Amino acid sequence: MASFTSGSSQEDLQKLMDQRKRKRMISNRESARRSRMRKQQLSDDLTSQVNQFKEQNNQIATNINMMTHLFLNVEAENSILRAQLVELNQRLQSLNEIISCTNSNRSLEKCISTF
Repeated sequence: MASFTSGSSQEDLQKLMDQRKRKRMISNRESARRSRMRKQQLSDDLTSQVNQFKEQNNQIATNINMMTHLFLNVEAENSILRAQLVELNQRLQSLNEIISCTNSNRSLEKCISTF
């Protein structure tokens, strides 16, 4: 009877160890599943961020192109305005010389000959 009890005791111990082993295996599988889910979620989040950054980069590039175009237009307009300023200053100087000449009581022929 002693061998039956010890055999039964060993079987119980083996069953208990098998049960713990199965429980640990199930727990490990669940932990691995959660880990894979977290990894997938992180991957999805990073992919989403990459897409958002690409969209922002495209918007920034579009804005830079628009601003560059506007800048070039303003530069061209400024060049035209500078040329007009030079021309108008020359005309003003000429008119001031004519006024000065006429105010100095010189004859019209003498004034014209100086120009």
